[in-house]
Amino acid sequence: MSPRNSFWLGVLMLLLAALSWSTAGLFPRLVSTDMATTLFWRSFLGGLTVLVLSLLLDRRPLRVAFWRLSGVEWGFSLLTAVAMISFVSAFYFASVADVTFIYGAFPIITVVLSAWLLKTGIARVDVVCATIVALGVVLIVQGQTSLHNALGSWLSFMAVVMFALETVGAKRFPQADMVKITYSGAFMAALMVLPFAHFSGTSGQDLAWLWLYGFLNIGVGFGCFLLGVRRVPTVLASLICMVEIPLAPLWAFGLFDETVARDSLMGGTVIVAAVLVNLAWSAWRRTSAPMTPH
Repeated sequence: MSPRNSFWLGVLMLLLAALSWSTAGLFPRLVSTDMATTLFWRSFLGGLTVLVLSLLLDRRPLRVAFWRLSGVEWGFSLLTAVAMISFVSAFYFASVADVTFIYGAFPIITVVLSAWLLKTGIARVDVVCATIVALGVVLIVQGQTSLHNALGSWLSFMAVVMFALETVGAKRFPQADMVKITYSGAFMAALMVLPFAHFSGTSGQDLAWLWLYGFLNIGVGFGCFLLGVRRVPTVLASLICMVEIPLAPLWAFGLFDETVARDSLMGGTVIVAAVLVNLAWSAWRRTSAPMTPH
């Protein structure tokens, strides 16, 4: 695959991940299970789905497909597990809009971690676009934070840090098997919340919703993100994922009548604009770059 095709495939994967993650706040409002039970089934069923698909596609023995993880891959799995638990838990303490608004810190944290851990330079256009994203988040969150949703905001911020570390780590360790990381991280999250889960009141309808939750958010979301982030510059990858921010409150408004303030819509527009500008600039830079002989 040519570098250009690989780049656009990465962009498509990241957009699919953002679309999938934008539905994360809906499922806790569709099921009757408590937070720990929702987290368990979402993580377990999502991880099982990814594992089965991996076995069917690769046709490797189960012991090889699951247990042979390197130390780096186990570290990635732990980051994934903490991110899953923090992000979903946040929706039980704050509104969909509040949680996704806090997620707007993602590109800024990614820029800092990338420069610190990867010793990479920061292009001016990345700084400008990240700053624009920050301004959009300011428009969104003004007047939103309160003591009531402080815990939800903290959990959302924790998830953002984990996501940013994964974004940077995928660049630092390209040899890591991201499919293994996805399902092993999901199983690890399920084990973490297992002691607090209650299964007696889980209906068949709840299980169907929770399987779809795991499939979309873990299978499609994490899978596309971890595979796509390798093909796209780190900061651009984080900016593309910001498409989730305006989408999530719109889903909540359309399905559950969770109102979105005018400032939130304005901030979301600014964020999407920054993503498109950075994407267009990255594409132009690749198109105008001189060809070098092999």
